Amino acid sequence: MRTMITTAALVAALALPGAGVRAQSALESGNPIEGAIDFHVHSAPDTVARNLSDIAVAEQAKRRGMRGIVLKNHMTMTADRAALVAEMVPGIEVFGGVVLNNSVGGLNPTAVDVMAGMEGGHGKVVWLPTRDAHHNIATFGEGEGIRVAENGAVTAEMQAILDKVQEHDLVLQTGHVSPEEVLAITARAKEMGIDKVAVTHAMAKVPGLSIDQMKQAAADGAVLELVYLNHLMGPDAHLDWMHEWDQVSIADMAAAIKEVGAEHFILASDLGQTGNPIHPDGYQILATGLEDEGISEADLETMMSTNPARLLGLDAKN
Repeated sequence: MRTMITTAALVAALALPGAGVRAQSALESGNPIEGAIDFHVHSAPDTVARNLSDIAVAEQAKRRGMRGIVLKNHMTMTADRAALVAEMVPGIEVFGGVVLNNSVGGLNPTAVDVMAGMEGGHGKVVWLPTRDAHHNIATFGEGEGIRVAENGAVTAEMQAILDKVQEHDLVLQTGHVSPEEVLAITARAKEMGIDKVAVTHAMAKVPGLSIDQMKQAAADGAVLELVYLNHLMGPDAHLDWMHEWDQVSIADMAAAIKEVGAEHFILASDLGQTGNPIHPDGYQILATGLEDEGISEADLETMMSTNPARLLGLDAKN
């Protein structure tokens, strides 16, 4: 297991005024994340530095009473890793999937088939391209990337992925594609009767959906993911690489929940980066912060447990 920086040291490093005090207070306020599912977990081994291994993440989440985690890796499948972690750490649900970046062939139906067919049945999620999405590349640099829709319609390659998602009854996460591509996907998924679609960190710089666009995606049946990592980002972030991203504060997230409706959201951490809080700490700070902003316990339960459980095919309650 990797050495962990203490949460107190991490939150004290956050650049936002008072952030360390507020975060420490949230962590001392009890356990609002019991039964929660974190749908966006980065962990080691990876091609970049991570603060916890797959097994350590599961152990930490279980210790905090969480119901489950979904392992995500931008470069490789995690369904096989999830199966091993579930065996090593019984008592918590562990799932994985595949991100359709160039390392697995991009919009590659075979990669989806392999992930869905991996022994153990822990492969549940297909993420559209993230780092290799055209919108991501255009936002943070120059060059071409993978496009999944043009002129409001999904491409033939994207349609093949939707066919596989439907065939295997998987969750489709939209990755880092553009808002226009997101809406083309949610519209097509609705036409096909696919009801397990999530817009990856919907308010982040990528994809960067507006409130009206979030409402449209929700009307198409998609849920909108909100992640704690976005609260840490921005020009004053404590890690240099996060300066490229805009901050989406917990207050911003709460306002969106109130405007669109909690029934259309899921919560996640999107943590795992070395130098950031560990996953359950970040998740708890997010949940407590939303409650402080006027989000009810019932709505938090919907976003933390009920909605992610439905996507993963789990019973609403343990």
